[in-house]
Amino acid sequence: MSTTAGPQASPQPSSSPPPSPAGPLPADRTRAPRKWWIAPLAGALVALPVQLVAAFLLLMSPMALDSCSAADPCGRAEAAIGATLVLLLLALLSLGVPWYLARRRSLGVGIGVSLIPLGLTLASIGTLLLGIGSG
Repeated sequence: MSTTAGPQASPQPSSSPPPSPAGPLPADRTRAPRKWWIAPLAGALVALPVQLVAAFLLLMSPMALDSCSAADPCGRAEAAIGATLVLLLLALLSLGVPWYLARRRSLGVGIGVSLIPLGLTLASIGTLLLGIGSG
């Protein structure tokens, strides 16, 4: 009787997943896309100077109300200044939103969201100019 007492070859588990019938597995989706920071940076570099112009116009707008009196109220211009202040503060706060979303989503979402602060700032300037012009 001849039996070999050597070690038995046992199947070793493979470290790679079995091939999928649909093709290769996609890359890790939790990883941020390359160069994710370009869109938020470009949006901030464009929005910040425009926000400074909006802040300057907002600071100069009380001079437009110097001619207001009880006989000639400027209620619409005062409401426009208040709305402009709210929109400008929202624009300043929204500068951080593109950085958060672009890091976690696709580059297209980052580019689209990077336009939010600029849009809010332009809306604040338009509100201020329309309110003072008609006030």
